[in-house]
Amino acid sequence: MNLWSIIASFGGGAFAAAIGGVPAFILTGVFSIVGAVAGMCGATDASAVLVNHLAFGSFFGPHISFAGAVAAAAYAKKKGYMENGADIVTALAGLNKFDVLLVGGAFGVLGCLFKGLVVDNLFAGTLSPRLVTDGPGFTVFVSAIVARLAFGGKLRTSDKFISSGDVLYNTIVIGITYSLVVAGVYLGVVEGAGLDPSVFAGLYHVLIFGTAAIGLTFAVAGQPFFGCHHIVIIAAEATVQSYATTHNAFLALIIGVVFGTLAAIIGDVEGNMINCGTDSHIDNPATAIFIMTFLVNAFFPAVA
Repeated sequence: MNLWSIIASFGGGAFAAAIGGVPAFILTGVFSIVGAVAGMCGATDASAVLVNHLAFGSFFGPHISFAGAVAAAAYAKKKGYMENGADIVTALAGLNKFDVLLVGGAFGVLGCLFKGLVVDNLFAGTLSPRLVTDGPGFTVFVSAIVARLAFGGKLRTSDKFISSGDVLYNTIVIGITYSLVVAGVYLGVVEGAGLDPSVFAGLYHVLIFGTAAIGLTFAVAGQPFFGCHHIVIIAAEATVQSYATTHNAFLALIIGVVFGTLAAIIGDVEGNMINCGTDSHIDNPATAIFIMTFLVNAFFPAVA
């Protein structure tokens, strides 16, 4: 974090509010994939720019762009500009209310500062390699809580704890199967094809995350797409880090599936408890990601 990234974060938050939170997040996915592929091809400088400064930096970093758009929508609901403050798809530039975009920019700066000053100093391996979380995910969660409380919403939106019946079963099956393909592809490369894990340049989780983020294009198009980036990134991290620790492919597969499925369940619980209603959006995938990243690193700290 530097002065320029803070300045850019104001524009990043406002930009995301203008085009909508989910469209901005889809662009996060685009740059994640391009940056991951660049790294795998050996273009390390290009990869660093694309991943660290675009996908997860001041332009499209979820802690800045998505968080700014979420706050802007909550503010617009409070001001009576729109009926649903949890609408993170609509491009808020269409409201023709410049104050909405300024709120997005302000929360973009807040996200940049919180991640840089708090998360990166406390939960990024500084204190312990076992005390590490996903900085953007943690920041998105905290920023959304601040936005809801600041703009008058209720924190607890439902008495329901977890889904039931077919909805819950569907979530669990998605958690298992999506994790299976994520873990299976990685292990198929390093075990089945015999390639060194370095072929992924440490970016397998970024590649998988970006793929799921771009999938939200289908949701914007009106399809009942199941947002799954929290499942697949955790499955990827758990598989990669457990394999590096145990060198046991079957154990890594099991761990990837268990952790990915837990992420799916946590997302469901959060969605029922505090992310239903129209006050604002508190992102259940981001919540699951930061909680499960803590857990992955507690068991299998990543090797730098």
